[in-house]
Amino acid sequence: MLFSNFMKVEFRQVKAGGSVFSFSVPAADLELEAEGFKFPEPIEVELTATKSGDEIIFQGTVSTLIEAECARCLELFEKPISSKMQFVIQFMDVGGPEDTGDDDFVVLPKTAEDYDITNRVRETIILELPFKPLCEVSCKGLCPMCGENLNETDCGCTQDKTDERWDTLRQLFGD
Repeated sequence: MLFSNFMKVEFRQVKAGGSVFSFSVPAADLELEAEGFKFPEPIEVELTATKSGDEIIFQGTVSTLIEAECARCLELFEKPISSKMQFVIQFMDVGGPEDTGDDDFVVLPKTAEDYDITNRVRETIILELPFKPLCEVSCKGLCPMCGENLNETDCGCTQDKTDERWDTLRQLFGD
């Protein structure tokens, strides 16, 4: 996937004592389209970059607000998500970027002027999305009999927890 250069960190702006970079990007610009999720607010990135010899150490957070449908009660809810992001860029006498096999370690030529963190931010948000979104951990869900939202009302249905397919076996062994 190719992205425009939304979030570039220019190495000349990194000071020896550390520099802070802030970005705010709409989710649509990052092509964040996960089924069942909407992003009503922009993606916020706060990143601190610190020089250490031929390396720059990046540490920060990526945060936003998601809107999702609860997997139990099917109600829409909003939830803030936030994740830490950290990686190291090492400068070496190489021809181009090298794949080190480590997602947290990037090798760039000493002549590199900037680094685009757009893909890193996108991946960080996607990895933070819940597999089974819940409005609350204690969500009671829907009544399997009448479909009422059990968080809002007690429907009064009696839950027949027996499965009639097992009745013959139950008769063999008794109740």
